[in-house]
Amino acid sequence: MRILLILLVLLVSGCGYHVPGASDPWVGGDARVVYVQLFENTTAQPYLDNYMTDALVEELSRSRLFELTENADAAELMIGGTVDTFSSNAISFSSSDRISDYRATMNITVKLVQHSNDQVLWQEKMSRSEDYSATINKNLQLEGERLTARQVARRLAEDIRAQLLNNF
Repeated sequence: MRILLILLVLLVSGCGYHVPGASDPWVGGDARVVYVQLFENTTAQPYLDNYMTDALVEELSRSRLFELTENADAAELMIGGTVDTFSSNAISFSSSDRISDYRATMNITVKLVQHSNDQVLWQEKMSRSEDYSATINKNLQLEGERLTARQVARRLAEDIRAQLLNNF
């Protein structure tokens, strides 16, 4: 048992993982000042642009690798995109043939652009889904869908950050 524990510690310590710092490489190269643009919402579902933008700002603000700015003119890089689609579909039914669960899915396109020359440094289409419970009350159902859309946006923001730091 001790041998397995020692091997596990050696394996984990040799993986090369470390906390990102200001000198680490990332998709943006040497640029460090980033402006997050408001996402464009091409769906009929309201507020998805705000959910996605807010989630991305919150997620990127956790990194010491770059600095977020609220002034687009001061930015070296701009990141933003579009919410391409959003759907909420029934995925399971009760024995009485009532919907018991839904799945919300959001598809986005995101890109990182160098501000000085509008060169696209990175672009990707991404998708995430989350499940939520159905309710009989229509207002509660809509609130569940809204909360799930926010959760999907947070997961997509995590995916974006992971892709930007893909050199680790």
